[in-house]
Amino acid sequence: MDELQYRQMYIEEDRHWWFLAKRAFVRTMLSTLPTNLKILDIGSGTGGMSAYLSGRGTLLAIEKSPYAIPYLRKRNITYQHRSVQLSSFKPNTFDLICAFDVLYHKEMGNDRRVVRKMYQWLKPGGTVCVTDCAVPLLFSHHDRVMHAAKRYWLSELTAILKKEGFIITKASYIYFFTFPLFVLSRMIDAVHPYNTMKPLPRALNSILITLCFMESYLLRYVNFPIGSSVLIVAKKP
Repeated sequence: MDELQYRQMYIEEDRHWWFLAKRAFVRTMLSTLPTNLKILDIGSGTGGMSAYLSGRGTLLAIEKSPYAIPYLRKRNITYQHRSVQLSSFKPNTFDLICAFDVLYHKEMGNDRRVVRKMYQWLKPGGTVCVTDCAVPLLFSHHDRVMHAAKRYWLSELTAILKKEGFIITKASYIYFFTFPLFVLSRMIDAVHPYNTMKPLPRALNSILITLCFMESYLLRYVNFPIGSSVLIVAKKP
C-alpha cells in the first residue's frame, strides 16, 4: 500500500466497522487463552490489532513497510522493521502467532513457506490465528490497491496449514452477515473504483458493527458457509 493508505488505516482502524469487526472475531477466538503469552504479530500494519493483542502478553510485531512504522511507534508497539521472509527466530519461541490479512499479499511470495516458518517458531501446544481475504471470484480493484496476489477459499488455506503440521481447531468464513454488501461493493468497484477505507455515515457504520458483533458471538458455536474473509485457529502438536 502507499503512504496515504497507511495514514487512512491508522485513522479508521479504531472506529471503522470492518476493523472493529475483525477485532471482535479474533477476540472471540482467543478469549480462552491465558494472558501471559509470548506473541508474534506478522505484518502488523499500523498496529490496531497489535495493541489489542498486547493485552494478552508480551508482543513483538513484524512490519516491512516504512510507512507503518511511525504509527507503531505512536502506539508504543515493540516491532522489528523487516519482512517475515528475512525474519529469524529460534524454534519454539512463541505461544501465539497471528497473521491477519498477510498471506494474500504479493510480497509474501510462497505462502506455504511463511506458514512453515510460523510452525517452526511456535511452541508445541501453541496457537496460530490467521485471517485472510476470501472468495477468489471477487478479486477487484480494491485488492490491487492493497497489493494482493490472491483471495482464498477456506478449504485452500486450511489445507496449507494442515500440510505444514497444524491441527485445525476452528475454520470459518467471517463477515457472513455483511457478505451481500461486500458483493454489491465489488460490483460497484468493478465499474467505478473507489476508496473502500473511507469513513461511512455514522448510522450505517453502527448498523454494520452491530451485525458483526452478533456474528462474533455466534462464531463461538457455528462455522459460517461464506463470507468476505476466512478465519482459522490452529495448534502445533
